[in-house]
Amino acid sequence: MGTRSAYVTKPREQITALLRAEPRFFSAAEIHRRLEDEASKVSLSTVYRTLEHLLERGEIAARVDESGESTYTMCAPERHHHHAICRVCGRVEDVTCSTMDQLAESLRQLHGFELDDHKMEFSGRCRACR
Repeated sequence: MGTRSAYVTKPREQITALLRAEPRFFSAAEIHRRLEDEASKVSLSTVYRTLEHLLERGEIAARVDESGESTYTMCAPERHHHHAICRVCGRVEDVTCSTMDQLAESLRQLHGFELDDHKMEFSGRCRACR
């Protein structure tokens, strides 16, 4: 029916602060553990609901990690970008890729394929971990 409200709750503030403080992907369980370590009384179901809300609003990005678990990070929603993820520390860097516009045009011209969306991830080692 209606859209979820945009008012800020204490759990939303805590989860957003955690995701902003460390630029990497976190599972809901990791977020819950971190909040418990800070003596927060946020339930795991509240963490999931809050992540779902933030995802719907475009404030965070989600991905499925190698184990099949959904993970989340704070993201710049105003522009399409990709992620470079450090295999050692998990740090996430936003990466723009203008070459994708050329690839989309090539798909359109050569194959008549209209690209609606795409996702690309780069993995390696960040500057600090090299």
